[in-house]
Amino acid sequence: MKGRIVSKIRDLISYYNRLRLRNKKPSLITNTCIGGILYHELHLKFCSPTINCGIRVPEEFITFCEHLDTYLSLPIDFVSSQWKYPVGILHGEFGDITVYFTHYKTEKEARDKWLERVKRVDYNNLYVLMDGDNCSDDQVELFDKLSIKNKVIITMKEYPQYKSVFAIRRSDYPQGKILEYDLLHGGARWYELFDFVHFINTGEIRTNALFRNR
Repeated sequence: MKGRIVSKIRDLISYYNRLRLRNKKPSLITNTCIGGILYHELHLKFCSPTINCGIRVPEEFITFCEHLDTYLSLPIDFVSSQWKYPVGILHGEFGDITVYFTHYKTEKEARDKWLERVKRVDYNNLYVLMDGDNCSDDQVELFDKLSIKNKVIITMKEYPQYKSVFAIRRSDYPQGKILEYDLLHGGARWYELFDFVHFINTGEIRTNALFRNR
């Protein structure tokens, strides 16, 4: 019964988010699976190569974003790894970027989807969203200095000196679980404390009015 109730709540939240969304073709660059979840949630065309991928080293993701056009012009080389999914590397002049294709089974599938979505990136409608749960203070500062207009990093710690930070202030937030459901407070995922729809519409960072962030 509880599962069905949560499912219904999720359906209502998703419907409400789609009603609010005005920007229908954003290019969301993300470092975790949050990008794919948002595209699915909002029923959007995949206009970003980082969907269903992960760039796990914070400095690499920040470098990737700072020189996005350069890295997206490079071929991606796949390497053998201990993982059960493809792992690719972008060899660039600013450093190598390792991309974990966590939701793909073969290198061909991963490469084809990467190249297909690279072509859809709209640099005039670009939004960067970083899961910064495990970022150091220095890494948060580096992110804030990115020369990208629409950017946000979600952290556990408040950084009032930086404009691009959204802090999860809830004391019961389990670190590293930003994509999981907060079943005690309406069935939302933790990242939904951040009003991502408003961010995609306007580039502004604010708390989602539907949920308590303290």
